[in-house]
This record gives sequence, structure tokens and C-alpha cells, in this order.
Amino acid sequence: MKISFTRALAATAAVAVCGVAFSGASYGYDVTSVSNGASVSGKISFTGKKALAPKVFKVEKTPEVCGKEDRVLEEMRIDASGGLADVVVVIKGVKKGKGYATEVAIEGPPPGKNTSTGSGGKVFPGTTIKPKGCIFGAFTSVVAQGTSMHFKNMDPVKHSPHGYAVKGRVRKGMYNLDLEGDGTLEIPVKFKKKKLKVMKLECDQHNHMQNWFYKVENPYYAISAADGTFSIGDVPAGDYQLIAWHPKFKKEQKQKIKVSAGGKISADFSFKK
Repeated sequence: MKISFTRALAATAAVAVCGVAFSGASYGYDVTSVSNGASVSGKISFTGKKALAPKVFKVEKTPEVCGKEDRVLEEMRIDASGGLADVVVVIKGVKKGKGYATEVAIEGPPPGKNTSTGSGGKVFPGTTIKPKGCIFGAFTSVVAQGTSMHFKNMDPVKHSPHGYAVKGRVRKGMYNLDLEGDGTLEIPVKFKKKKLKVMKLECDQHNHMQNWFYKVENPYYAISAADGTFSIGDVPAGDYQLIAWHPKFKKEQKQKIKVSAGGKISADFSFKK
């Protein structure tokens, strides 16, 4: 079911009015200075026998922007060394530490990219999506409960963002709106149940536009690069859980880590099925 642009703005306004309730502290996390922080880095590898083949889509709408050639969606990007890209790595259990980026975004043109700019933010800034060339941006990114998804259409044609909360094979609609050419939208991020933490984004106009988001509660996260590597810095000393998630695998990978001041933690993950 479509909901009106006015209703979406009203919902966004409600989030803004209740901003304190959705501040970083609401996740049990406080921004403070970090002295002699540690780093956590590693590599994500695919060790299975067979990876998912890319999906190929015919361009049926707005070829003047999307192009006339078939569009390819790589749901699993694996390099020659077995490095797995687009894995979201999160450190769970950090109660206080560094500030958030001032912008977290995915953007086109193809093949799309993640950007994270600025530092020292008191709260998660929301997630910005900048469609260009009929792609929302990188395949995976992050969102935070009670913030917003800021859509800034860089294309002169309409896209229709359709968001779902996903748990296993179950999908529950979160929003379904039209994003006009060169237009903007502010859509609240509201998972109805705390245990839900995965969102899928699709475009009802262009079925090759598909992206995934993982819910975070602190700024200690990274997304693996094309070679599968990741790094997270300024981590305060403590005992935490490190989680690696990719939308095309059924289970998260988890490790317990013990971080000492100024230390360098190496943590690798392997996805098989």
C-alpha cells in the first residue's frame, strides 16, 4: 500500500519532536573522548564450494537514464583470494566511546559506493541514499532505529523506495513511497520489534535496484572492502562481541574479543554456505 508524501513528512516530524528519545543514549551508548584506543581489523573470506551467480535484469523503464544494456546485480562479490566484500562488521557491547560520522551514505553511479564523512557527531546522523544511474548505491550499509533515511535523487526520473524489515524468509513492509526525479524524501527508520535488525530496500520502478541495511547501536562498525578486509579504530578497552553479517548468508558470524588500550586485534571470518 502506498502512503502519501504528507503522511511521511508527518511521521518524520514526529521523530524530530521526540529526538531526545532516539538519541545515541537511547541505544545505551554515550559519546566521550577515547584515549589510547585500539584497532580491530581482519579479513572476511568465502570458503564455500559455489557462490551465488550474479542476477541479470532487463531494463524495462527509463533506458535514457538506466541504459539499454542488461543490469547485473552482484549479491556476492568475491575476489581472486576469496575475500568477500559488502560484509557489515559490528562491535557489540561498547557503552561509550568515539562520536558518529556526520554523514553515512550510499550513492551511485554504478557500481555504487559507501561513504562516511565527518566525525564527532553526538548521534547517528541517519542514512543518506543518493540514487544515480538507476542504482541506490553500495549493496550493504547501516541504519539506526529512530533516525531517518534521507533520499536525495540524483536521477531525473522517478524511483519508488520500498523498504522491508526482514527476518529469515519473513518480510514486513516498512514504507513504500515515490521519489520524484531530482527530488528528496525523509523516511523514518522504525523497526516495530527490537529483535528485528535487517532492512531490505527495493525500487518498484527498477527491479535491479536492491540494497540491504543492518541496524547499529554505536559507531563501531565497518563494511568489508572489495578484498574482504575491514578495520575499526578508536575502540576503548573492554570485552565485546564482534559480528559479521552478509544478507545472502543465513547466519551471522560471531567472535568474542578482548580489547586492551592501544592494542591491535586481528579477527578473521569465514562464510561457507
